[in-house]
Amino acid sequence: MREPLSPWWKQVQEAAQLLASRLNASVAQAARDGVYTPPPGAPAPRRRRQSASLRHLAEVIRADRLAPGMSVDKDDVAAVLAGELRAITDPVLVLAVARAAHQIARVPLDNAEADRLVVAATHVSALIDAARLADERAPGFVPVPRRPVHDQDPAPAQDREPAAEAPPPAGPVVIDAYFTTRRPGRRRAVIAGALGVLVLAGSAALMAFRNEEPAERPAAVSSTPTAAARTVTPLDHADAHDDHLNPRPLQDALDHGFTSLDVDVVLRDGSLVLCHHLDGDACADAGGGRITARPFDATYLQGLQSRVSAGGGRVYPGFHQQVLLFVEITCGTDAQGCELPADRAAAAADPHNPLVVAQAIMDALVPYRGMLFHVDGTARRWGPVQVVLTGDHTDDQLPASGGGTDSVRGLLARQSDRYAFLDGSLAVDLDQYNADLVPVITFPNPGSDNGCTGAGKTPIQDIHWDNVIKAQTTGHHVRVWDPKDCANRGDFWLDALYGGVDYLSTRHVAPLGDWLTTNAAGGGGGHCTVARWIAEARVSGHYCTLADSNVPVMSRPDPHSAPVGSLAKAGPTWFLGQQPGEPYPYKSLHSFWWAYTRADNGQWGWVSLVHFADPLLDQSADGLQYACYDARPGESADCHPL
Repeated sequence: MREPLSPWWKQVQEAAQLLASRLNASVAQAARDGVYTPPPGAPAPRRRRQSASLRHLAEVIRADRLAPGMSVDKDDVAAVLAGELRAITDPVLVLAVARAAHQIARVPLDNAEADRLVVAATHVSALIDAARLADERAPGFVPVPRRPVHDQDPAPAQDREPAAEAPPPAGPVVIDAYFTTRRPGRRRAVIAGALGVLVLAGSAALMAFRNEEPAERPAAVSSTPTAAARTVTPLDHADAHDDHLNPRPLQDALDHGFTSLDVDVVLRDGSLVLCHHLDGDACADAGGGRITARPFDATYLQGLQSRVSAGGGRVYPGFHQQVLLFVEITCGTDAQGCELPADRAAAAADPHNPLVVAQAIMDALVPYRGMLFHVDGTARRWGPVQVVLTGDHTDDQLPASGGGTDSVRGLLARQSDRYAFLDGSLAVDLDQYNADLVPVITFPNPGSDNGCTGAGKTPIQDIHWDNVIKAQTTGHHVRVWDPKDCANRGDFWLDALYGGVDYLSTRHVAPLGDWLTTNAAGGGGGHCTVARWIAEARVSGHYCTLADSNVPVMSRPDPHSAPVGSLAKAGPTWFLGQQPGEPYPYKSLHSFWWAYTRADNGQWGWVSLVHFADPLLDQSADGLQYACYDARPGESADCHPL
């Protein structure tokens, strides 16, 4: 086979050969350590045979039924080991060869390795499909970012919002411009090789694209906050840490499509200002450097309100997810910790008391409640912006008015109408169904703990894989930040995405924006709407688009669980929420995510996201909430039959 000229076919060839090399390594070990034994019932050979030969591997596969329903001969084994596309894309055949080699070597094939091989074979198949599509639709192979989000609303006509303008013609297809962010099961080692960094080949073509400025390229947002950029692509994973320190607070992040921002605030002379702490009368950042103290209200609340008004009720037109605004409460007089007056009454009213600052933030939100996501006594109420209070002292017991103590967590939890939420921690919130109070859990990059020496390593996957899965199952999004701002940012971002993290927090807006645009294009499809009342089921749910008809509904988020029913029609279908589960390979797709709904026969169960419109490998659905909040007043937040 001649070497393909296009970058996508080069990716296919490289991924196939890399998978084949892994299998050949197992066969080589079997040839070295194994012993040939004839199949049961067959006579002993008249002369010595080489263990793990093509014939031997085929005999083991047939005798032990390692490829159910297939008649495998030595030519099939040879095709797999040679990386031929017709064979290397068959997960059953790939896994059969691997199991046979391990069996001959008397080394068990653990489930983690088996899962990785299945995912790798499925991934090669997906690359082939993408390459064929690219040959048809983009013969010039100019790589482009993900197309801008347009206002798609698959809900039934009676529930639809006003239609937006028609989207422009689609540009060249994006070829595999994402990372998979899920791995099979739990406690899996990082997927190597073909599931490593999927950076588009042809960097020269990319540079040409950036210089030529084609029509599909996202345009820059005006520096004025009222300009809603209709061509900016929202980046689902992007969080701007210390955004107030950027040359243009708010605008720089929005110009790059960030969907989450993080700012520090303190109270100074009764007003909220963007500042980590005060050094005398001057404002300082976390490192002690002097900065300009901008007003929080005018910079962010007014700026976002103008943006939403100009964008048809969205921060990004057509983007049906809320943009997060993390507001970090620091202890305003000290970079290291809280210093409050010894007198408890004075401490309770002190402007540096996090309780006082939190109350000031909630008061500042009142004029902007129309744009804010909030929770009242009966349900979640969607808004394009969600405010989340964060900081090291939100769980501290602090002097409160009336002579007692309280915490920022307690203050927020008591609000009957909650417009400000809490950034949680793994230690407190991991297994709690409390996302109505704690929508996000943030943790620091564990790679920062060893002096930024984690280049090429996977600390998030190794340490926090189970934690991320558990947090998302209980309804929380997960954010990670790098306290020491290590230089190996690409390794950190890659590890976080493979670890399943939802938001990557960085001070480097432009580099992360470019990196995500090239390498992590979008979510898992479905074109889900904002939540709305589903009268037929008396629940609040999201309409998402199914691409397939006769979709099976399973009893658990597991393809091996019992089916409870099906959904006969493709198109708009309502779901209560989503969560990670067991991997489901389907055609050339693969997903760990499942959405909860009611089958046509009235039974509740799970649908794999591989059946959603425009899915991507192992990505959660765009706009569909985690877990099943808003199921019905009085119901618990886990997904269960109502």
